[in-house]
Amino acid sequence: MFKIEKNFLDWIEKNLTVIVFVLGNIVSLLIRYVFKDIVSGDYTRFLEGWYNQIYEGGGIASLREQVGNYNFLYQICIAIMTYFPIKPLYAYKILSILFDYLLAIAVAVVVGIVSSDNKKNNALIAYFVVLFSPIVILNSSAWAQCDSIYVFWVIIAVIFLFKEKYFLTFIFIGMSFSFKLQAVFILPFFLLIYFVNKKFSIFNFVIIPLTMLITGLPVLLFGRSVFDIFLIYSDQTNRYTKVAMNYPSFWSILFNVNSTDYYNSQKFAAVFLTIVVLAVIMIWWIANNVELNNQNMVYLAFTLSYTCVLFLPQMHERYGYLYEILAIILVMINRKTIKLIIPLYIITLITYGNFLFGLGYGIDIYIGIANIFVWFSYMNLISKEVIKSSEK
Repeated sequence: MFKIEKNFLDWIEKNLTVIVFVLGNIVSLLIRYVFKDIVSGDYTRFLEGWYNQIYEGGGIASLREQVGNYNFLYQICIAIMTYFPIKPLYAYKILSILFDYLLAIAVAVVVGIVSSDNKKNNALIAYFVVLFSPIVILNSSAWAQCDSIYVFWVIIAVIFLFKEKYFLTFIFIGMSFSFKLQAVFILPFFLLIYFVNKKFSIFNFVIIPLTMLITGLPVLLFGRSVFDIFLIYSDQTNRYTKVAMNYPSFWSILFNVNSTDYYNSQKFAAVFLTIVVLAVIMIWWIANNVELNNQNMVYLAFTLSYTCVLFLPQMHERYGYLYEILAIILVMINRKTIKLIIPLYIITLITYGNFLFGLGYGIDIYIGIANIFVWFSYMNLISKEVIKSSEK
């Protein structure tokens, strides 16, 4: 072997982690580039028109009026994007893809905190699992949706919860709510932490709407009402009139996803059942004196957010994004969950494929049953793990 050849191989071996990191990021970007021109139904029906309305309204000047169902902070972000000479489709995707990478970093930090050994390697693996997750890739680069943004802020909030920096924790939850109403799926988790840990006041929850108000100040300066920030989400909850929608929820085994029948009579019953199921899980957690260490808090955040989406009415196909990211962290905590994350992701990819590419799978009773089975299997596995960890 030539000396220069040996030196080159030695250099590769010495810098292997850096090389893998750089190449992995390049490949992940190239994969996203492949999807750059895919146009979803959501884009043609909603996003493109909303972007044009903001652009024609003068960018930032358009903030004086509500556009679509954007909340204030996301409307500000899109208004800023209109000043760049890029296609609206690419503007949406670039913004969301940026947060794909921020989300991957946040997940890596969480995994580094909760891992018992090989922290650095586990964090790096988690980073790339997020970046190469087909759900993450399709959501931002194909669908032009912003779920990575609100989930990023939730994961940051969890990091500061671990550090017991509660004021910052609730600021970041407020940031999440400033982008998406679906941040509500993490609230049961923080309510349980409040009841069990007793380390922060109930008034910390007030920080959430205050953060939403502060982030919305540029819009308020244009004369919009403070109440508009919250009415946007109220309008969203009343927009659809189906108990079961494109997500394979518990209700998809009882109601036709294309039917508006029974909505008015059953929506409150569905919400009530969700509250009961969440309460049962919380009471079980408390009754078994389960220790709320960092790992168990991830278990709990996953369980409660998954439960919310599975049992609440009006759930869309993308609403599982939060627990699907938390499921990646669970794999790094407990390799036994690998056998469950596979069907979990297959179920989601079926819904994505149906909506994005018209594959015609549909959301039928069998996919709903499969999702309930996966949820129950997670519950069973997690229950055993947290009890075992609390008995040590």
